[in-house]
Amino acid sequence: MICIYVCIPRPLFSQPTSTVVMDSGGNILAARIADDEQWRFAETDSLSHKYVECLTAYEDCRFRWHLGIDPIAVGRAFVTDIRAGKIVEGGSTITMQLARMARGNQQRTIYQKIVEALWAVGIEIIYSKDEILQLYASHAPFGGNVVGIEAAAWRYFGHSHAELSWAESATLAVLPNSPALVHISKSREQLKQKRDALLKSIYENGTISHDDYLLAIDEPLPERPFPIENSNQQIIDRVAKKHKGETLSTTIDGALQQRVQAIADAYQHRYKVNYINDIGILVADVRTGNVLAYVGNASAQSTTSFVDMISAERSTGSTLKPFLYASMLTNGEITPRMLIADTPLDIHGFSPQNFNRAFSGAVGADQAIRQSLNVPLVRMLNVHDIGRFMNDLRSMGMTTLHFSSDHYGAALILGGAEGTLWDLVGMYASMARRLIFYIDNGNKYSANDIHPLTLTGNAPLRTEKPTNLPDAASIWYTLDAMSGLNRPEEEAEWQQFSSSKRIAWKTGTSYGSRDAWAIGLTRDYVVGVWVGNATGEGRYGLTGVGNAGPVMFDVFSGLPQSEWFTEPLDDMDPMVVCRRSGCLATDACAEVDTVLLPRNCVQTPVCKYCRLVHLTPDERWQVNSSCMDISDIHTTSWFVLSPSMEYFYRLTHADYRPLPPLRPDCVTNQHNVIEIIYPEQGKSIVVPRDFDGKLQSIVCRAANQQSQAEIFWHLDEEYLGSTRGVHEMTILPQIGKHTLTIVDNYGNTISAKFEVK
Repeated sequence: MICIYVCIPRPLFSQPTSTVVMDSGGNILAARIADDEQWRFAETDSLSHKYVECLTAYEDCRFRWHLGIDPIAVGRAFVTDIRAGKIVEGGSTITMQLARMARGNQQRTIYQKIVEALWAVGIEIIYSKDEILQLYASHAPFGGNVVGIEAAAWRYFGHSHAELSWAESATLAVLPNSPALVHISKSREQLKQKRDALLKSIYENGTISHDDYLLAIDEPLPERPFPIENSNQQIIDRVAKKHKGETLSTTIDGALQQRVQAIADAYQHRYKVNYINDIGILVADVRTGNVLAYVGNASAQSTTSFVDMISAERSTGSTLKPFLYASMLTNGEITPRMLIADTPLDIHGFSPQNFNRAFSGAVGADQAIRQSLNVPLVRMLNVHDIGRFMNDLRSMGMTTLHFSSDHYGAALILGGAEGTLWDLVGMYASMARRLIFYIDNGNKYSANDIHPLTLTGNAPLRTEKPTNLPDAASIWYTLDAMSGLNRPEEEAEWQQFSSSKRIAWKTGTSYGSRDAWAIGLTRDYVVGVWVGNATGEGRYGLTGVGNAGPVMFDVFSGLPQSEWFTEPLDDMDPMVVCRRSGCLATDACAEVDTVLLPRNCVQTPVCKYCRLVHLTPDERWQVNSSCMDISDIHTTSWFVLSPSMEYFYRLTHADYRPLPPLRPDCVTNQHNVIEIIYPEQGKSIVVPRDFDGKLQSIVCRAANQQSQAEIFWHLDEEYLGSTRGVHEMTILPQIGKHTLTIVDNYGNTISAKFEVK
C-alpha cells in the first residue's frame, strides 16, 4: 500500500489547459484552446449539487461509502460478464475511472483493472471525496475535443456548470460513460433515453420533486454545440502572458464590452475608406482602476485586426501635456494663467510648430493646454527640465521611457516618446483618483492612489514611495483646463461634442498623422481611444479630434452621468494676480484679481509685463524729465510685451495697445524695443534648393515696439531696403556664415549671426 501511495503522481494530471477570460458576471469573454487542441478548462474547485447528485446516481451510488473499490459493483459486474460470455459491465467506481484517466486510458484488460483498483485505493487515501469528484469532473471526456465539466457546460449549454439545470446535469452525467454518444448532435434519441432514465432514478430516490422531474424530462437536448467565445483575442493575448492555462475572472463589464466593441467596429467600417484600419478603446473605473471594457482592436477581418493596440507602444502626440502642466503648478513654476511666449523657437536645430503653423505671441498656460499649443509647451518643458519631467511621468506610471533625456529632447512633450494606451489611461485615472481620495480621506494623500489599471480587481500596492506627484489643487486646475470648450484648429470640430456631460479630455496627433489619441475623464470613468494603422502608416487628415474624439464621446454617451470634481479648497491659498498676465501682481498691475491657487504658486515670478510708464497727458508719447517737467508727466500702468511677442500678439488681440513712441525731443533710455525674430542669433538654417539647383530665398522677420518705426535692413553690411508696419525682408543668402543687422529710424540697432547650410 505504501508503494501505491508513493507511485501516484501529484498532481494527478499534467495535461495543458485552456486559457479562459471571464467577465465580471461570470460569462466567457474569450478562450483559447489548450496546447493539445482540447477544450479543457482549469480544474474546478467546486461542483454544483445537481451535477454531483446525477453523477453519483449514475456512475457510483455508493461513492460516499467505499474506499475506491465497490465490492457489490464488482460482484455484480462479474456475474453479468460470466452470463454474457464477455465483458459488458466493468464495475468501476468513480475513483477507478479517475485512476484510468490519470493513467492515460490504458487498454481494458484484467491486469489494467487490478492496477486501476490499486490506484483507486491510493487516491482515496490522498484525496477527499469532494476532491475526487472535482478531479473526475474536470478531466472526464464529454465528446469530441471537449474535456471537463466546465468546458462541456459552456460548449453544450452556453453557461457555467454552476448554472446547470437538472436535465443538463443528467445529460453531462451520462455522456462520459457512453462512448457511442461522443457528440451531442449524434444518437440523440439514445442520449435522451439515458438522460431521462437517470432523471427518473433520482426522482424515485427522492432527490428531486415530481414537478422538477416532469420539467426536466420535457427539456429538449441542445441542437448543436455552442461556439466558445473567441472575439476578444487581444484580451487573451494580454492575459496569457502571465496566466496561460488559467481561468481568470476579470473586472470587465460584459454588456459594456459588447457596446464598446460595436462602436469600434462601426468607426473602423467608416474610417477604412481612408485606409485607417485599427482602433483601440479602453474604459476604466477611476476610483479602482478596474478595466470595464478592453477592445484591443476592431473585429473586422483585416491583416492587422489581431494586433492589440492597447498594449502597442505608439507616439504619444500631445497626450503628455497635462502632466507637465500639473507638475509645474505643483512645483510653483507657473500659475494657471501665466503668459507663456508663443513665438518662433529654435533649440539646437529643433523648431517646433503649432498645429496651425501660426503663433499667438503670448498665451496663458491654461490656454496652451486647452489649445494644445506646441511652442509654449516646449518652452514650459525647458523651464521644468526634461529629465525631471521623465521622472514625473515614471512616478505616474509610464513604463515606456526606455532612453535618456538626451535621446528624447524637447520633442518629448510633442510625441517624441512612445507610450501605450494602457499606461496613459492608467496615468490619467491615477491623477483623478489622487484628487478624489484627497477630498474623501480628509485632505490626506496615499502612495497607493497612484497605480496601474487592473483586469482582476486587485490593484498592485506600491512598495516604494513615489515622488514628483502633482498635488490636489494642481490636478483640479489641470482637469479644469482640459474641460474647457475652446479648441485649436487641430480640434476644429469640437463643437459637435458638446453635451450635458462635463468631461476633461485631451486629444493628440503624432507626427506624420500616424496616431490619433483621445482620453477623457469624469469623476467615475476614464475612456481612452487610439486610432490609426498598426503598421505605422500615416494617413492624411488623421487627427485626435477628428478620428479618436468622436469614438471617445460615443463611448461616454453610454456611460452614467458623473458629477464634476470637487475643488480642493484646503489645498489652495488666496493670491493676488495680474489680470492681464496671470502672474503674481506687482504695484504696476492696474487690474488684479484675488484667486485661490495651488500653494506653491506663491513661488512663481511676479508680473514683468505691466510697467509704470511716463507719458504726455494725451498718452501719445513717452517722455522723461529731459523733455518735460515732472509735474506735467502722466504716469500710468501699461501692459508691454517684448517686440517678438507683441508682433504676433497684436495679430489676434485688437485690444492690445502698443507702447507709445518716445517723443523725438527726449533723451532716449529705451532698450530692447527692436528684435530680430528670424533668423535667430547663432542658429543654423537649412535652405532648400529649387528644381534648377539654386538656393531658395528665405524671409527674415523683425519686430519693433514703435508702431510707426521704419527699419533699415543690412546683410553682411550690404543694404537691402527698408520696411514699415510689417517688418519682413526676403533675402537670397549663399551657403556660409552671415550677419543680419537692422536699424530703426530712432537709432535702435540689433544684429543676428546665422549660418546657411
